[in-house]
Order: sequence, then C-alpha cells, then structure tokens
Amino acid sequence: MHDPNAVEALKSSESLDRRVLVVDDDVAIRVLLSRMLQRASYDVDVAKDGAEAIEQIMLHTYDVIVLDLMMPRVDGIGVVKYLMEHQPDVLKNVIVLTAFGAKALTKVCPPVARFLEKPFDVERLMREITECAWMNGG
Repeated sequence: MHDPNAVEALKSSESLDRRVLVVDDDVAIRVLLSRMLQRASYDVDVAKDGAEAIEQIMLHTYDVIVLDLMMPRVDGIGVVKYLMEHQPDVLKNVIVLTAFGAKALTKVCPPVARFLEKPFDVERLMREITECAWMNGG
C-alpha cells in the first residue's frame, strides 16, 4: 500500500523533530500516514475532523498540516478560514487532500499552495510533506 523507498528517503533526511498534523475523517488514511511519518522520524498528531484539528493547532506548532476537505463537524475549509483569521502564517504549511480537483480548490482555498487529489500517490505526498517541512524551516 505504500512505497518503502519513500519511507527510506524520509528517514535519510532526518526530520529533526518536525511535527505533522494529519487531519482526515478516514481512519485508514490517518493510520497509514501516521505510521509512515513516524517511521520517517516525524512527530505526528492526528485529528478526525476540523474541530479536533483546530484544537490541536491551538496547542501545538506544526511544520506541516495534511488536511482533508470533506469532514464532519468542521470541514477543511473551516480549518483554512480559522487559520486565515488567527494564524495566517501557518497556511504555507498546509497540504490539502481532496477529491474535488486542484483547479476547483484554488477558488475555494486560495491561500493554500499545496493540493493533492484523492486517491493520492503516497510517495508524492511524502515528498510534498518533506519539502514543506524543510522549506518552512520547521
């Protein structure tokens, strides 16, 4: 289900205590990404919806936030709006996962620069996470 080369590439990059928040209502995605990121030496928190994500964001600083859009209670767009109002500097750390297509999302979530369409390629997502973490100086 995942590419061992992607995990090895991340291990060799040494995460240096980089912290990632994985936000998705799909438990399989949360577990998969959490395990892969932990193997790559990232500190990982998970949230099953936007409400939990906002609680975590209020408590911790994240180098990367992997964010699904379609979720119960507070959706991913609600999380982006929260960030725009309260922590706009964090928006550069967000990677949105969506089934809607990246072109449609540029109108919905313009402040977010990184989008991956579902079903996503795990290796590509791991590269995006690594790049985002290092570029953002986490």
